[in-house]
Amino acid sequence: MKKVILVFIVLFSHQVFSARECDYTVTSNNFTGTLTNSVQAVSHSFIIKRENNANRCRTFRAFFSRGGAGNYNRQASSGSSSIPYNLYSDSSLVTVLKDYPDASQPSEYISGSLPANNTDYNFNFFVKQVDLDSVFSTGTGYFGDSLQISFYSVKDNGELTYESTAYFYLQLIIPRYAELSLVPLGGAHDPAATQYVMDFGVMTSNEIQSASLNVKGNVGFGVYMTSQNGSVLKKGSTNIPYQIQVGPTSYQSLSNPGQETYMFQRNSGTSINAENYPINVKLGTVPTSAETGDYEDVITVTVKAW
Repeated sequence: MKKVILVFIVLFSHQVFSARECDYTVTSNNFTGTLTNSVQAVSHSFIIKRENNANRCRTFRAFFSRGGAGNYNRQASSGSSSIPYNLYSDSSLVTVLKDYPDASQPSEYISGSLPANNTDYNFNFFVKQVDLDSVFSTGTGYFGDSLQISFYSVKDNGELTYESTAYFYLQLIIPRYAELSLVPLGGAHDPAATQYVMDFGVMTSNEIQSASLNVKGNVGFGVYMTSQNGSVLKKGSTNIPYQIQVGPTSYQSLSNPGQETYMFQRNSGTSINAENYPINVKLGTVPTSAETGDYEDVITVTVKAW
């Protein structure tokens, strides 16, 4: 006699929310910034939309990875060199954005509301770019870091559910630059001092007046000068010639009005305190019959980073 054994398999089901229940679509473009002479808070953003209309999908939180530094003293790197930067929720640059679950304060993550589905919403955060002086000795170049932004939906009870991750590459540029100042002879570098008046008073033949050209740069540079009048002081139809000497050069005339004249070059960067180059202007023969009054010329000094 054969026995028939019936095996009943009862299947129980329950609703399981996948990690992408909200169907967030996130766009986060790469970031590129160039360092300047001051600390900058530069706005960057991501765009997020949801397809699911569930209540829990209408509120999200975004958390930011540590990057290549592995901590929240974030670094952008180029080979063995690196420069500091960081990410913040607002332009005051007070609280650093963090990853989940390290972020415990609302200012340490980005939170937002998505009231309508299938609608793009833009949210900003801020990149702190340090000033050029703080990385002066690092050299020029491109420094990068790879980052992730993790998105979580928020239930009514505050519980978080992971939804998706967006990736972006951050690149910071230390530019090749040189800046100048025109100050009294031997004066300290002041990048705001870009005009200087040489006053000869009552002019005499072969009289010399001096000033300082200070140049600060992280690469080599060339110095050029342009004379408005072609190396003469003018009043009406009367001309008084002069010659100019700067740095290691000999006296020379800027004889072509409005034309840039190469003066000298330096093939390496300076110290952070700048390099001082004396400027000497020597008058030629002052005619005894010259009419009284003010004689003028305008010299434009240009420094070009190489």
